[in-house]
Amino acid sequence: MIESPKSSKDLERISMVEFQQPIRCCNVTALAYGLTVLGFPTAIDDIFYATRLPVSSVLDDGMTLAETYDTALRLMRTSKLPVSVRVVHFDRPEATLSWFKNEMARAASDPQDIHLLNFNVNIAHDTALGGGHFALLADYDTETGELTVGDVNPRKYTRFWKCPVERMYKACVDKDSASDRSRGLLVLRKEQA
Repeated sequence: MIESPKSSKDLERISMVEFQQPIRCCNVTALAYGLTVLGFPTAIDDIFYATRLPVSSVLDDGMTLAETYDTALRLMRTSKLPVSVRVVHFDRPEATLSWFKNEMARAASDPQDIHLLNFNVNIAHDTALGGGHFALLADYDTETGELTVGDVNPRKYTRFWKCPVERMYKACVDKDSASDRSRGLLVLRKEQA
């Protein structure tokens, strides 16, 4: 586990469970990982079964942020999970760097939600590693300006890795060629009973 000067509730919870994505399945894996961290144990196969998501739609060229959002909504509806889903594409005017920093600071310590980041791997890692990817926000150190990311593909990227918040923001602003929209994030939030 990566040590952080200020321990985050999200980092602690994400550290307690491990996921390894199947090929080109980072989106569904991130969704299963996020729900499990929120206290709703979910297997990747559960999502395919509950949503009747065609495997080919995920494996052929992955899913966009919007498609992943639609899948999450369908899963909450069919499984009757008390979880709301919010999507933010970073081509929206309100998705500024300042907003992102504030959202990350709030999100990393809120035990009621988990943020799934959708970003360009090459930008986030500052090296040529692949295309689009989904992973979980685990922590944000406002003093160093670094995010800790809980990855769904630890064999390729390691389980936890750090990224400057500005670089991750640029990686989320990157346009997904499959949708011609910026990437962004999904927020899974436990609904109050």
